[in-house]
Amino acid sequence: MFRRFLFFGLVLAFGTSLQAQGLTDKQRSLAGRYAQLEQILLRLAETSGSSNPQQATLLSKALLESKDKLLVRRFEILVNALERRQLSDAITGQSEIEQDLILLLKLLESASRDEKREQEKEKIKEFLKDLEDILHRERILKNQTHQQESPNLPHLEKDQRDIRLQTQTLQDRIAEYEGVTPPRESESENPSETQEGQSQEGQSQQPQSRQEQTPSQRALQRAMERMKQAEQKLEQAEKEGAVEEQEEAIAELQRLKEELEKILRQLREEELMQTLEKLATRFKRMLQQEQAIRLLTEKLIDEAAGEPALEQRQIKIRSDRLGVDQQSVVEDAEAALLLLREDGTAQAMVEALLQARFDMTEVKKRLDQTTLDAITLHIEDAIIEALQEMLNAIQEAIDESRQRQENTENQQQQQEGGSTEEPLIQLLAELRMIRSMQRRVNERTTRYDTEIQRASEKPDVDLRPFKQAVEELARQQNRISRILHELKIGRIR
Repeated sequence: MFRRFLFFGLVLAFGTSLQAQGLTDKQRSLAGRYAQLEQILLRLAETSGSSNPQQATLLSKALLESKDKLLVRRFEILVNALERRQLSDAITGQSEIEQDLILLLKLLESASRDEKREQEKEKIKEFLKDLEDILHRERILKNQTHQQESPNLPHLEKDQRDIRLQTQTLQDRIAEYEGVTPPRESESENPSETQEGQSQEGQSQQPQSRQEQTPSQRALQRAMERMKQAEQKLEQAEKEGAVEEQEEAIAELQRLKEELEKILRQLREEELMQTLEKLATRFKRMLQQEQAIRLLTEKLIDEAAGEPALEQRQIKIRSDRLGVDQQSVVEDAEAALLLLREDGTAQAMVEALLQARFDMTEVKKRLDQTTLDAITLHIEDAIIEALQEMLNAIQEAIDESRQRQENTENQQQQQEGGSTEEPLIQLLAELRMIRSMQRRVNERTTRYDTEIQRASEKPDVDLRPFKQAVEELARQQNRISRILHELKIGRIR
């Protein structure tokens, strides 16, 4: 409520307070309030880090988005525009900031949905864990029943009752989560009547609470009814009848397990799509910015070759500006890394982006030093290639996710009994990225070797930067090897 009120108040202020007298003062007041809001977000993120990590992550994302859009600076620009009576520019700027504030508000609201979805995932995982334990115990008991001599079967009745009571506890917990009331034993049907069909009179007398049961409640109730019948068969030493009831109970529990796994996959799919769409937007922007930097760098190199020494100062200024643009791409890469690490399944893409970020920082250094040459262009080309490849992998993952959502029934059949944690990027796409990373490492190894040999021939040359570059190359090679090993043991079956 606090976040909604604060952000919505800022948006609303554009449509009201700026129509009154003293536009500049009111705009300055809003600028100050928003700067204070950023500080509040920062303090809240820091203080809630240990007590509420999810909230801290949310606030950090909102703060990062605010700084990414330079909102504080743009508020100040609006104040300057009003001071200079540049009303047209002020109106345009106010409209753009309003839209960005709305998007920021949506981010905060969507984060609350993310938190709810995460809580739902954790609950269902807990239910699945307990259900697996019940299934395991019931299967062991069925095997014991099958192996025992009939006179010894009554000794197993207590074990069956314990499993039924454990199932009852799970039913109560799921009912509380679903917001329904589980039926009591007096409301249960006889399983034989369920198979043979009920009379019209029996249907009319069915309790209302039973008619409102959820699929999970019905499955658990039928399983417990089978267990109850198995208890009676065990007490009467009816071996075949007891085994049959236990098999039916296991079948009901297995159906519930498949339903819970399906729900978990759907939640994961929603989470995947949201993350992928965020990544796609950020990678498109990085790619466009890097392509523009590459074009302007090449143009600047051509101009620098023909400019007299008097004009080199202008070349330096323009190179510095490109360095600032390159730093913006670095910051985008760091934000994308945060998203990828939160997901935790796209190891090859994380390493590819780390490699690209290293190259981005290298380009920035070269631009800051006005080192405009073929090597700078070569590194920029490598960045563009890596970003394009990662964007293609993300788009491919988005298409696959949409296809899975459109074919829910086929997905259930294909993934029955499989993992409910769908990876962000599929294995084949990650292997392609690893191949490209290895190729770039090989190319750089050759280039560094040539550069070091040339530098060694000159007196008083500082070789430390080359040493640092080679150490980074070794780190990249080790990471590629480790990722391949983890993919082999973790995801290739």
